[in-house]
Amino acid sequence: MDGKVLRVGVLGQGRSGFDIHCKWLRLAPEQYQIVAVSDQLAERRAQAKAELGVKAYRDYKALLADRKLGLDLVVNAMPSFQHPSGTIEALEAGYSVVCEKPLARTVADFDRMVATARRCKKTLLPFQNSRFSPIFQKIQEVIQSGKLGEIIHIRISFSGFGRRWDWQTCQEMWGGNLLNTGPHPVDQAVTLFGERKPRVFSRLVSANPYGDAENFALLVLSGPRAPTIEVLISSFLAYPQGDQYSVSGTLGGLVGGGTGLKWKSFDPKQAPKHSKFNGTWSQKRAYCSEQLPWVEEQWTPPATDIGSFEAMSRAFYNNAYDVLVHGKPRIITLEQVRRQIEVIETCHKQNPMPRMKRRFLSKGART
Repeated sequence: MDGKVLRVGVLGQGRSGFDIHCKWLRLAPEQYQIVAVSDQLAERRAQAKAELGVKAYRDYKALLADRKLGLDLVVNAMPSFQHPSGTIEALEAGYSVVCEKPLARTVADFDRMVATARRCKKTLLPFQNSRFSPIFQKIQEVIQSGKLGEIIHIRISFSGFGRRWDWQTCQEMWGGNLLNTGPHPVDQAVTLFGERKPRVFSRLVSANPYGDAENFALLVLSGPRAPTIEVLISSFLAYPQGDQYSVSGTLGGLVGGGTGLKWKSFDPKQAPKHSKFNGTWSQKRAYCSEQLPWVEEQWTPPATDIGSFEAMSRAFYNNAYDVLVHGKPRIITLEQVRRQIEVIETCHKQNPMPRMKRRFLSKGART
C-alpha cells in the first residue's frame, strides 16, 4: 500500500553493507527503516548500534530467526561465498532478499536461489547497481537512438593499477577481479549484447603475490547479429588505455567515462553518393577518401547533491520499493543476471588455476 515503510535487516557491515546499503537506506526513511544488522566484528556492531540505532547480531542466523523484528526485507551483504547460502536461508525464513553481487559463482547456485524464492513466494532482487549508472544509461540511450547505426564493437574497461592483500585475493573466498569488480561491467556487457547467448573467449591471470585469485581478466562476447563486446578488468593498467567505454557503429562512435561522453555520427542521406562499385583497382593508386558530414555531440552527467554510489543506490532501491510495495516490473531481470553468471562461470572453466588454502580466513568468515 502507499506510504508503507519496509523494515530491513542488513547481513554484513563491511564496505558494501555499511558504506553502500545502510548509507542509502538511512537516507530514504519514507521507504525503508533499518531495524537490525549482523556482523562478526564487535566494533562494527557497536558502530551500527550507535549510528543507526538498530539491534546488532554477531550471527546472521539469529537475526533471521528473530520474528519480533517484523522484517519485510533482508539485504545480504555478507562475503561473496555466502551469497547463495545466506540468501536461501533468508528466503526460507520468509523474507524477500536484496543480494549483493556476485549473486552466485555458478548457474546451478543461481537457479537454486531463484527456485527457493519462487517456492517461498518471496522476491529475490540482485543488487546490480551499476545498471543505474547515469553514464551507462546515457550510452544505452544513444545506442537505442540509432544515431550510431549498427553497433559492431564495444569495449568496456574497469581497470587501473593496484595490489590487494585481503580476502579478495583468495579463490576460496570467491575473490578475484572477475567476481569482485566483474559483475559491474559484465552485467553491462550482457545487457548491451541482448537476449541471445554469447560465445565467450576469456583470459584470466593470477599474478598476485598475496593470493591465488586472478587480478587480470579479459573476456570477449560475440555472436551472429550482435556486437563484439570486450571487457577488461585489469589491475596492471599503469597508464589509461583509451576511454572507459568505446562504442563503434556503422554510422559513428562514442567514447567516454565518469566525467562524460562524446559521440559523433553522420546521416547517410547527407553523405557523398557513390552510385557504383569502381572496380578492383584503386583510382590513381589512392585510398578511398570522402568528407562525411559528421555531427558531434557531448554529454556531462548532471550535478547532484549525492555521490555516484548513492545515486545508483537510490535508483535501485526506488525500483525495489516499487516491485515490493506496488507490484511494478523489476528493471534488473533474473534472466539477465543468469546470463551474466553463466558468462563468469564460463570464464572460470576456461581458465582453471591452482588454489592455495587460506583456512584461517574461511574459519573466521564462516562463524
